[in-house]
This record gives sequence, structure tokens and C-alpha cells, in this order.
Amino acid sequence: MTAQFSELPPETRELMRQRYGYRENSRAWRVIAIVTAAIFLPWLAWSAWHHSNPEIRVTLISFQNETPNSIEITYLVERRDPSQQLRCTLLARDKDKNVVGEIEQVIPAAKQGKQSFTTTIPTRIPPVNAAVLDCRAAQG
Repeated sequence: MTAQFSELPPETRELMRQRYGYRENSRAWRVIAIVTAAIFLPWLAWSAWHHSNPEIRVTLISFQNETPNSIEITYLVERRDPSQQLRCTLLARDKDKNVVGEIEQVIPAAKQGKQSFTTTIPTRIPPVNAAVLDCRAAQG
């Protein structure tokens, strides 16, 4: 108990222990907190590193829609393993955000990890923007 309660008579201190459940030598919560922190903090560090450094990262650089039947998209692909072939899905959308064009582009293996690509996406109606839906490892 705290210093202010140590001056109370023994029977009052016992009554307070029974009423409020105070135990003077209880350190179990500290042990549980230390064990939990010892398990949780390394997992948190690994999880933060793993999810902030993906195998494949794609960044949209620009898009230009100069013709009503296509849009040109420029994007940057970063990959940890440049010898891996990728397959990227590119989308074109209209003013109502409907998909009006979609293509898959195969990105060949390379020597460097960062590469920039410019591709034209054919569309069925005039597009207003373009995006890279995803890039993944090509199978076979």
C-alpha cells in the first residue's frame, strides 16, 4: 500500500484489502507485460519492415489521353529480384470511373531492379485516367 495508508490501523488496512483487492506483493502484471512486450515488439518490427518493402512496387508516373480511343501510361516498376518476369494489369477509366480499357503487359527479366515503362491502352470510349491495377510474378 501507499505511504498514506500505512498509518491506518491493521484492521482498517485489512478491510481495504478485502474491499478493493489490493495485494502488496503482486507483480504478476509486470511479468505478463514484459513477456507480451518481448513477443510483440520483435513481431511489430518485422511486420513493419516486411510490409514497407514489398517484392514488387509500382509507381504511376503519368498518363496522357491525346486520342479518344487510347491513353498512354508511364509507370515505374521496382522489384527485388530483377531476373523475375512480371505481368502487370493496366486499366483505363472514363469520367464515371468505369473501366473502358484493360490490358496485361509482360515485363521481361532485366539486370536492374528499377525500370520505367510507357504503354498505350486501347479504349472503347474516351478515357480520362489510367492506372496500374497490379504487377505480379509471371507464371511460366
